[in-house]
Amino acid sequence: MIARIHTLEATDEQYDRGLRVVRDDLLPWARESSGFCGLIGLADRETGRALVITLWKDEESAAASAEAAVRLGELADAYSGATRVGIESFEVTLYDVVV
Repeated sequence: MIARIHTLEATDEQYDRGLRVVRDDLLPWARESSGFCGLIGLADRETGRALVITLWKDEESAAASAEAAVRLGELADAYSGATRVGIESFEVTLYDVVV
């Protein structure tokens, strides 16, 4: 499994606007993408730092979605006013979720 981590800097208002774009536009697109396994949004409202983590079945799935994901992320940033600090990919070596 591969995790793509988008690091952002955003005010509370920018984060909330961006969250709406992710929930309403990015997430439906991702769910239809081959190999998509999940999305996690994290925010530290005190520092203004936020992470959006998308999970992909394998490197091929992550690579196939990368260009579109960057474009959608840029649109979300433009709409929200958030600043994208970086995008990194990591191999997921441990994954355990209890809901």
